[in-house]
Amino acid sequence: MKKIIKTVNLFWAFSIALVLFFFTACQKDDLKSQVSYLQDVVDDLEAVIINIKSENKNLKSKLEKIKILEKELSIMRTKMDSISQLPGALYSQAHTYFDSGQFEECMNLLILLSEEYPDWDRQKVENKYNLANKKKLKIEKEQLRLKKINERKQQRASQMIDSIRTNVESIYDKKTGETYFRTLRSTLCQVAHTVSFGIELYMIVNKDGDREFRVKSTYIDKSGSDYHDPQWMNYNKIELLSDNNKRIIIDVNKSNKELVESRFANQEKSDDSVDTEVILSFFDANRIKVYFKGKYLYEFDMTYEQFNAFREILANYDYI
Repeated sequence: MKKIIKTVNLFWAFSIALVLFFFTACQKDDLKSQVSYLQDVVDDLEAVIINIKSENKNLKSKLEKIKILEKELSIMRTKMDSISQLPGALYSQAHTYFDSGQFEECMNLLILLSEEYPDWDRQKVENKYNLANKKKLKIEKEQLRLKKINERKQQRASQMIDSIRTNVESIYDKKTGETYFRTLRSTLCQVAHTVSFGIELYMIVNKDGDREFRVKSTYIDKSGSDYHDPQWMNYNKIELLSDNNKRIIIDVNKSNKELVESRFANQEKSDDSVDTEVILSFFDANRIKVYFKGKYLYEFDMTYEQFNAFREILANYDYI
């Protein structure tokens, strides 16, 4: 009996052990499966994290671009807000150009303003344009004058300077502050038996440095005698014509003309202003013909003394 009970106990013990073995084996497989699953989940999460990090970088970049765009948008809005005031802004800028002496830029901006906004204060724009153009032309004229001075100076020979020093005198008038530059040469020539003409160019420099050319002219008739009175010519125009086709016509101021009458001779004297730029163009001449026009017409070539006196005064314009 005891042997049977022992056999039964061994059987149950073996059965329980077998069950426990299989149970344990199943638990290990299940754990492996769970671990594998969890590892897959972890790998997926890591991949998600990597993607999130990448997207975060892209997002930061996009946010930076958005900030830049917002700034540009703000600038554009400011510009758009100023469009309604653009004509006034353009005029203000043109005025700034004018004040700084940039007359070409000022005029170009005013042209643009008048084309884009033709109804905006047209008279104001035209006045500013005309004023800028006047200033511009004045500057260009001065630049041209300086350029011509330099060109003329290059043409001057040293003997001309010596000639000026020898034959041109300067006389200062304390009352007016003016300085007169006059020739010491003889400017009178005889063109007929009893008729002589004088033609003298001189220059005045005022206290501000402005220069003016004038021409003194003289007519003398010595035909008077016990039986014949000297003649009046009543000249009212003087014309100078150079060999290089430079021409100037001097209208004699009759109201300032001086008449000197005597028994044996009559004199007519005049002192008239001439255009500076035109008279300066005579410097390159080699010969100058003179016409006195009035009751009679007299013509003659300047004498050596008259011609050189004329050129020395012209040359002196650049050396004072």
